[in-house]
Amino acid sequence: MSDGPAFHNHFSAEVATLIQAHVIQMQAPRPPRPMEVPRAPEHWVGREALLQEVERHLAGRDRFPVLVTGDTGTGKSALAAKIAERAAGAFPDGQLYIDLENEDVLSSTRSTLMRLGIPKDQLSETFGGLLSQFRTATRDQSMLVVLDGVDDAAEGLHFTPSSASSALAVFALRSGGGEEARHFALSDLDRESAMLLLCRQSRGPEGPMPKGTLTALLDQFGTRPGTLRRLAGLIRARRAAAPASFDPDLRDLLEHPPADLLDATYRTLSDSASWLYRLLSVLPGPEFERSILKVLRTPAHDGDSAFAELVNAQLVTPTRDGSYLVEPSVTRDAIRRIELEPLPVYLVAAMEKSLRWYVKRAQLADRAVMGERLRRADLIADVDCPPFEDRAEALAWLQANHAALHAAIRMAVLHAWNGEAWALAEAMWAFYVNVPYPEEAERVYEAGVAATNRPADRARMLLFLGRVRLDLGEYESAEAALDESRAIAAAERDTELIGSATELLGRSKHWQGRHAEAIALYEASLEHARDGGHARAAAIQLMYLGRAHRDAGDAERAADYLERALAAFTAIEDGRHVLLVEADLTVLRARLGVPGAVEGADLVIGWLRQAGLSRFEADAQERLAAIAEGPERRRRLEAALEVHERIGSAQARRIRRELA
Repeated sequence: MSDGPAFHNHFSAEVATLIQAHVIQMQAPRPPRPMEVPRAPEHWVGREALLQEVERHLAGRDRFPVLVTGDTGTGKSALAAKIAERAAGAFPDGQLYIDLENEDVLSSTRSTLMRLGIPKDQLSETFGGLLSQFRTATRDQSMLVVLDGVDDAAEGLHFTPSSASSALAVFALRSGGGEEARHFALSDLDRESAMLLLCRQSRGPEGPMPKGTLTALLDQFGTRPGTLRRLAGLIRARRAAAPASFDPDLRDLLEHPPADLLDATYRTLSDSASWLYRLLSVLPGPEFERSILKVLRTPAHDGDSAFAELVNAQLVTPTRDGSYLVEPSVTRDAIRRIELEPLPVYLVAAMEKSLRWYVKRAQLADRAVMGERLRRADLIADVDCPPFEDRAEALAWLQANHAALHAAIRMAVLHAWNGEAWALAEAMWAFYVNVPYPEEAERVYEAGVAATNRPADRARMLLFLGRVRLDLGEYESAEAALDESRAIAAAERDTELIGSATELLGRSKHWQGRHAEAIALYEASLEHARDGGHARAAAIQLMYLGRAHRDAGDAERAADYLERALAAFTAIEDGRHVLLVEADLTVLRARLGVPGAVEGADLVIGWLRQAGLSRFEADAQERLAAIAEGPERRRRLEAALEVHERIGSAQARRIRRELA
């Protein structure tokens, strides 16, 4: 092929400026110093010696991991929060808090890496690769990593940071592994400390309880911190219910078995507080924002005073600014109880209101994260929610609440609130397209598909489902969802959906090496994009067509499509895609023997590296290695291997074999 004007070998000033601007934009500052550990408990007694010993090991020269084990209710989470509070100044790069009680290790590792600033498209496909990336991300940091809600302490050791100035503390039910770790067992409090804790947690204006009463209560209920907290909550609730007649001699409490303390507290609450407590106990997740109380107010129930009553009874606990936690044992089986027990009509109605609050909040987060995009569901108008200040705040909210939002969809499906179910699923695309939870996303969009009533809405949910299944490598089921989506969109004359489904079908064929089919689908999608006047979508199809022709072995047609894609992305000032297409073009020029093309490719590879586009950097090095020989080929493969190892890619093993 001749080196004609249609296949240039230079960067125009406009292209170079766009690429450099994009590189600068991608070199974003590190995320803010994380301080993620929940608030430390207000009352703290009886653990000072253990606390100092743990602190000593965390601050020691060797900084071996600290493993703290104990039964439920012995105070592991309180100890974790207290350690983090006191050690804040010792770790200038902050504190990471990873809670495995409601999330699996793989998902937690992905979300932790993203909080450390690793982009979604750079995350490894394998758990081992993710751990490698975690070690890389913590290499030059001085931070405290706290693992809570762990079943076996050995799970937490995966998160050992690589820096000698960082530390790991794991709080688990059982001890396992970690020969070099420092092990501590957390048990119930001694009696003197338990008396002091109960007095502090339950103290009122009438002064401390008689010592005889304290002794009798500890004989009955034991000295476990979790049980004492519930007992103190019952005492506070009784005092609030009848302050004038409250008797500090509480021996009548001895008639309650320990397991009955929560029910006894509930029976002490006012009608408004008990109503609010029942509703909060069946929210999708145990943590909630206080602003949700606005939708729960009724003439018969004063939400503010009822909420204050729950906080006083320690059935609701503040965790961070504006957020609260419902007593964990109450919410642990909330979904199961909803499935098994019919709820009163008034409670179901209030629950629907709270669900609509979650939908509206997620819709606002979606708009803050994604800006203008195609949406089928209208923004809920009859619910008042606080807005998000920026994209980062909205994405962080989705990250913190994604499990609760998934549960909310299940709750909506269970009650046949189908409009809310699929509207919430649609809004959650802003999360799943940015954070890799493909297994959860598949379940969400399967529920979304089942909840839709209108054909166009079903087509939209099927589109999301097909995209997620492509990420999972489930090509057959992905294509089934996308074929159905495209057929419905065609019947509805929705050209934008037709184009999107066609493009995704093209990607499926392309990823399977079925290039002729992929090219035909990309061509059809390009036509839909042009007919609809969607310049960016058309440019993306041109890029995909160039890559498909390249992979099919037709370099000349590939070059033509890539040049057209480059011009289209330049026209709309899409710096990221200008850089990616320029990388494709420079490597293709080198393959065709265009003079100076290898040097141009190396320049673009440097830009890819600066922008953090590691996978594309490695791909470019491998394609250059394919046309090189001898030491130059080996150098290129070693450069690609270095990138794959840096990001923990499973492709590293393949390249090692090739080098050997």
